[in-house]
Amino acid sequence: MSTKLTLLEVLSENSGRYISGQELADVLGISRNSVWKAAAKLKQQGYNIESMSGTGYRLISASDILSEDYLRENITHPCRIQVLEKVDSTNNAAKLINNCVPPRIIVANEQTGGRGRLGRSFYSPAGSGLYMTIAFKPAFGLDRAMLTTAAAAVVVCRAIEKVSGLRPKIKWVNDIYLGEKKLCGILTEAESNFETGTIEKIIVGMGINCFRASVPEELADTVAFMENPPREFSRNQLAVAIANEFFETIEHFHKQPLLREYKSRSFILGQQIKIFNPAIARSMGLSPEKEKEGIKARAIDIDENGGLVVEFLEGRRSREMETLTTGEITIRKIND
Repeated sequence: MSTKLTLLEVLSENSGRYISGQELADVLGISRNSVWKAAAKLKQQGYNIESMSGTGYRLISASDILSEDYLRENITHPCRIQVLEKVDSTNNAAKLINNCVPPRIIVANEQTGGRGRLGRSFYSPAGSGLYMTIAFKPAFGLDRAMLTTAAAAVVVCRAIEKVSGLRPKIKWVNDIYLGEKKLCGILTEAESNFETGTIEKIIVGMGINCFRASVPEELADTVAFMENPPREFSRNQLAVAIANEFFETIEHFHKQPLLREYKSRSFILGQQIKIFNPAIARSMGLSPEKEKEGIKARAIDIDENGGLVVEFLEGRRSREMETLTTGEITIRKIND
């Protein structure tokens, strides 16, 4: 880790109080002049560091500025990293990249057109969330590619636990929840070469609501934030944890342990849910009005390909089993 990042870490751990230049020099094993230079560089990057002659340095507030330097120095897998202040969508930015060898990581402070499944928008205000995309050329085929979203969901849960101590859960197929509210959405997209039948690029986008922000009124009761965590964390630390966990999981892929962990982290298995899907509704002979209310079912299992096995609890298909794949399907947990 560079001198300035080590300095930032020490100041963050002592946020709000002054630490003398000599004490910092001793802790970092450098000269006081090197401390001064490192602090000056951090100020140039926007960190709110105050220095006072004869007193020392302090981080006035626990700034959470995304740092390309921090990510480069702490992500262990070879990759190219880009940090953006604002972008329509990190996934869209990844689509413009032709060569994803080595993998690309795009992180943004704000998204103006964040996207989720089925064309839904993902609210992405500045400074409060982590909006991150990993794009890579896979060394595996379609069968494993189908489990990329499941792998990403497990990775995000692991990373959040590691840096904050919070314990989120997975709602099939691509949402991460804290309690009964959505904390994170994951959007996986793939680009294929039809001539060779190979996957050219997999794009995995993650939007995580880290720190409390004002949200539109219609989202107020559905959005979670990583509030009051057992451990303080930064968005930089979370991005590093996600990237390192992701590449480790993809490179040392083990299907059965991954699926077991995915199931153990699910908060819908064994629960009653509502399924929203026109084709399933038609197979039950439901009217358009009834279709909008959802189809009552029970979530039974996750199959070998990441599909959700359900048992219908109403209509002409009551007690029938079916495996749902991602497609145009939405599910909601029925709260008691």
